[in-house]
Amino acid sequence: MKRDDGSTIPLILGFFLLALLIVAGSIALGQAFTQQRDLQDVCDGAAAAAAASAADLDRGNLAGPTGALQFTDVDDAVTAYLARDPSRHGVHATVELSADRTTITLHCTETSHLALGALIGRGQVRHTATSSARSPLR
Repeated sequence: MKRDDGSTIPLILGFFLLALLIVAGSIALGQAFTQQRDLQDVCDGAAAAAAASAADLDRGNLAGPTGALQFTDVDDAVTAYLARDPSRHGVHATVELSADRTTITLHCTETSHLALGALIGRGQVRHTATSSARSPLR
């Protein structure tokens, strides 16, 4: 019997573990990318809905002919938009209005769980997204 008999088994096991880590990392990164894209979509939708609903002429909430948005109306519209989807209860949104009060800037954050993230050392990841929308009335 030769001294190097059976030395391929640890090598095969090592490559198998390396391949497993690469697959788990790819799945975790893909999931993180998808969650980031979904948060950006929600942030874009909330900003657009807030700009449109806060500028609703039927409610008469516009301050003068410039179409200036009211902060409370915008904040309420963002909260209502996020409340429509129960899966987005972890999204935190911060609303900013431009100096002329015609543009909304929305900063959204969410902490998400990664299914296989524990294998690569990251069980959770924090996502941030920023979106802007202009009042349909200027």
